[in-house]
Amino acid sequence: MMNDQGSNAQPALPFAEAVRAGDLLFLSGQIGVGESNEFGQEVRQVMENIGRVLQEHTLHYANLVSVSIYLTDMADYAEMNKIYSGFFQGGYPSRVCVTVKELAMHARIEISAIASFTSK
Repeated sequence: MMNDQGSNAQPALPFAEAVRAGDLLFLSGQIGVGESNEFGQEVRQVMENIGRVLQEHTLHYANLVSVSIYLTDMADYAEMNKIYSGFFQGGYPSRVCVTVKELAMHARIEISAIASFTSK
């Protein structure tokens, strides 16, 4: 059985990384946990993960139309904004940012998004 990424491997978790519905691509939440304990590196990794998923579908950050950001500490809001904004040239997608009690794998940030295959 083929998964949404086009391979025969079964996904490790029960969700698709991205699902296309018409002219929209719905990206599952991305986290950036890894070697670094630095919050800024975690934000960069999340945004790079989003960029990779977009690129796999021949899209770019400019195709994002809506973004949902989940933070475990609103004190990280300013740093997140500074790094996040560096991934865009020109206009930004609509956005919501909320604080949550906790995220999977002890992540401090998770971002889900919707991209459009048609120009904004």
